[in-house]
Amino acid sequence: MPNSKGTPLQFDLDDDDLKLFLEEAEEQIELLDQSLVQLEGEPDPALVQRIFRAAHTLKGSSATIGHKKMASLTHAMETVLDAVRQGRRAPTSDVVDALLAGLDALRVLANEVVTRVDSGVETERLEADLMAVLDGEAPALAPADVAAPPVYRVPAGVLEPFWEDIEQGHGISFVDVTIASDCQLPSIRCYQVLQEMESIGKVAVCWPDRDVIESGGGEYQMAALLVTRHTDEQISAALKAVSDVAEVRCKPVPPGEAAGTIEGFRHEPQQLPERRAETAVQRHDSIADGPRPAAGRKASQSVRIDVERLDGLMNLVGELVIDRTRLQQVREQLSGVLRDSNLSELMDNFEETTAHLARVTDELQDQIMRSRMLPVRSVLSRLPRLVRDVAVKCGKKVDLLTAGEETELDRSVIEEISDPLVHILRNAVDHGIESPEERRAAGKPETGTISVTAWNQETYIYLSVRDDGRGIDTAALRRKVVEKGLMSREAAEAAPDDQVVQWIFMPGLSTAKEITDVSGRGVGMDIVRTNIERLNGQITVSSTPGKGTEVIIQLPLTLATTKALMVSANGTVYAIPLVSVTEALSDRGADVHTVGGRKMLRLRQRLLPMIDLAAALGDHRPRVLPTDGYFVVAARHGDRQAAFIVDRLLGEQDVVVKSLGDMLGARKGLTGATILGDGTLGLIVDIASLVNEQAAMAVPA
Repeated sequence: MPNSKGTPLQFDLDDDDLKLFLEEAEEQIELLDQSLVQLEGEPDPALVQRIFRAAHTLKGSSATIGHKKMASLTHAMETVLDAVRQGRRAPTSDVVDALLAGLDALRVLANEVVTRVDSGVETERLEADLMAVLDGEAPALAPADVAAPPVYRVPAGVLEPFWEDIEQGHGISFVDVTIASDCQLPSIRCYQVLQEMESIGKVAVCWPDRDVIESGGGEYQMAALLVTRHTDEQISAALKAVSDVAEVRCKPVPPGEAAGTIEGFRHEPQQLPERRAETAVQRHDSIADGPRPAAGRKASQSVRIDVERLDGLMNLVGELVIDRTRLQQVREQLSGVLRDSNLSELMDNFEETTAHLARVTDELQDQIMRSRMLPVRSVLSRLPRLVRDVAVKCGKKVDLLTAGEETELDRSVIEEISDPLVHILRNAVDHGIESPEERRAAGKPETGTISVTAWNQETYIYLSVRDDGRGIDTAALRRKVVEKGLMSREAAEAAPDDQVVQWIFMPGLSTAKEITDVSGRGVGMDIVRTNIERLNGQITVSSTPGKGTEVIIQLPLTLATTKALMVSANGTVYAIPLVSVTEALSDRGADVHTVGGRKMLRLRQRLLPMIDLAAALGDHRPRVLPTDGYFVVAARHGDRQAAFIVDRLLGEQDVVVKSLGDMLGARKGLTGATILGDGTLGLIVDIASLVNEQAAMAVPA
């Protein structure tokens, strides 16, 4: 078959439909990505059912827009998943591998809807691989288990509202309804069946739960306890009038037995049509879970908001915050001017109004910030697949544990931390975790453990990646830096181990014995530090030989605002992010020394180079330090520190970060600007780049 790559494609959807399709496809693909890896280790029915639904939803949406390849591939995946659901095939590694290969192709195919160009992905081979795994080993469930009658849990008290009807002669019927397996809209038919039941009686409880059915979550099987005057035959006739209803089975339930659990109708395995078999698993779920939670209703309490709209709102709130600060300054100025005038009542009203405006602005800013927050789960959920794939390539066994998935941070930060986390995890698996043989020899379990934990502290989020592997080889790092001419042998040998482990962030430095497609080129951790620094974040690493390594990332919760120490230098106001500031002191209290012709600040047993902040940022105007003294701000980035000379300390402030784009030109050391309360511009300092250049910026004595 000729390769169709590059062929223009057409789909049956407009711009609004495209947006909906992409959002749904992304959601379902991410669910599959996370769940398929779990399937290999936890083949429980609820998980299998969740995966099947995701594949089924993708099949339906892709078929609706006319994406035949995507629909065909998801159908093949659905077939395999159905075999797993029915216990005809165990979810072994080859099954999961085939499903993951299909998933990878689905990502590419979904993107074709955006590009409208054929990517060249041939699904026939993938579908053949999926069908081939169906001929694999023994089923996970014995046929007898599949055929066992399901048991439904009746929540306590659900019949209480109907006792009056029962006492007046109404009966209780257990009703089991099967939708035809070739029905294209089973959720709608389930909803119609529920409505029909309510027209002939009162539904005490149903499976799936009413909220699930009403939100479109119904599938090919449903059951209910119906309080009604009608006979079973009349119930059956009424419900069979609904289109696509294939079978209705009823049985009376004595009031005394309509509590606890109710045994449903047995389905013989050989009589189970494809769709109907799904309900067998669904019903087994009901044994443990009872009626399904109101997932659909919960979802309806939130709405999707375009990120551009949120960004627009955030910009407007930023302007409001700036005006609030300006108004507060005007109030203070007026208060000083009018202190002796007879305008106290007017001033009181003005102060009350500005105070109220400040409160409202703060609350509005907080609400907008919260609306931009997403749980870090959206990033962590992608990691199990990554760890699995890298571990397979490296011939290792690794368990990934995650915690703090509900920790929230700004969407813009979430988009930026994915790549650093990927690099750290790849290194942890490739370099940190030992092979099963090495671990056994070291008295460790064959399977290594990597834990990723997220938590909030003040206005920062912390991400910890810890492994129980071999730890960082500091001797190898010392040898490498000497070989590459980055440091003298004497300096490398003299450096303490906790400093040496930070060298893994040096560009081009790797202790890997060979370069593979996983790692070994020495660029991964360098990229990590570069990305984290660009976000005004910090990254630290600690390691214990034989016990493992921990990397901790500290990031601001949002990139839209930041807490900063405001300073002035040579007539310009600068904002230094507080995350970098370790100490601020006057020149009179500073322990200043001259070393090698340069001014150095002795601070906590370390000598820090002193840098004139204005000069370091390209201010070449004549510079005269205040005669009544200046100030020194000590800042750090990673394990490096420097002291910056400024004229005045103006206090701490939440600043709204504004991009200056091309206005900054080629000036280094600045990440943006902020509008101050008096309307003037303040420049936000990029401490990372300045500290990196500290040697060149040191002030001569």
